[in-house]
Amino acid sequence: MKKTLIIIISIISLNAMSQSSFNFSINGSFKNTKENSKIFIHHKWDDVTYTDSLKLKGGKFVLNGKSSEPNMYWITKTNNSNEQPNLMFFVDAGKTIVSGNLDSLPFTSVSGGQTQKDYVDYNALMSNFSVKQQAIVNAYNEAKNKGDNNVMNQKVGEYQALDVEVKTALAGFISNHSKSPISGYAIYYNFQNATGPVEELEKIVNLLDKSTENTKYGKLGREKVKQMRGTMIGYEALNFSQADVNGKQINLKDFKGKYVLVDFWASWCGPCRGENPNVVNAYNKYKDKGFTVLGVSFDQDKGKWLQAIEKDHLTWTQVSDLKGWGNEAGKLFGISSIPQNLLLDKEGKIVAKNLRGIDLENKLEEIIK
Repeated sequence: MKKTLIIIISIISLNAMSQSSFNFSINGSFKNTKENSKIFIHHKWDDVTYTDSLKLKGGKFVLNGKSSEPNMYWITKTNNSNEQPNLMFFVDAGKTIVSGNLDSLPFTSVSGGQTQKDYVDYNALMSNFSVKQQAIVNAYNEAKNKGDNNVMNQKVGEYQALDVEVKTALAGFISNHSKSPISGYAIYYNFQNATGPVEELEKIVNLLDKSTENTKYGKLGREKVKQMRGTMIGYEALNFSQADVNGKQINLKDFKGKYVLVDFWASWCGPCRGENPNVVNAYNKYKDKGFTVLGVSFDQDKGKWLQAIEKDHLTWTQVSDLKGWGNEAGKLFGISSIPQNLLLDKEGKIVAKNLRGIDLENKLEEIIK
């Protein structure tokens, strides 16, 4: 076994962990493994993913380490930490036991401390709702294929009612596990692209015990309130920084004092390119009245990005991290399709979203006096 992970964990414990760190051990056993089979164990700390490879001897492995608090680990069959399917579990102090078949990682049995037990209970709760949701979606699609609007409307109502039920159950779980890292994780995971009232999320976050305020998952859960505010109309937009076409870092806060359209697009996106002339018209009409545009590209190929900028006459500031759909600003705002945009006022507050065609000019005419 490489010493990489253990060394990294030791460094982390010296620099970023509290003095009340604990030792842990992950003990694994997989059936039907080949000679020299490997697994890869990953974990994340301070937004950095750490990976170690372990050879399976007789299908078994042991990993010892140190941590300051319970943390999520996951196992893959390759070095790709984003590989699916994988096996996710939480590690507490003491021994965590992993046993199953390497070819069916998601169904592997994991037993450990209280955090892992809470994680199992949480998954059982949410899996039950997932089955119900899928049944409603299937019935809706079947009705849609038949053109049965009555059944379609009925299923929409059922889905909305189930959504309320899910949030109620989630709030109940968090209330009963207010000190558990899983409660913070549940908020972080279930509100990735929240669209409901921010007050609704605040009530759920307030169920977390104060003792979790400075823990990893307590912070992640609470951060969702800030993120949700920063992506909703009426609230100041989340800040981000990316490189422009010359490699200079551009910060969204640099545009305060102007009305700015944050425009998510890409050179390969046909609808985006079709919308660009409308943005150009609005820009030319209002650029001398305190309006500008910040283009955020979901490109990976810089050459094609630059060609599109020139061809479409996009003369405003353009930025990209060239990560395609992995664009960090896109993830920050929950952008799952393009084109999309946010219109900010001079204070950086979001005043409108996804303005298309003449709607952008009409909104600018309304707010720019």
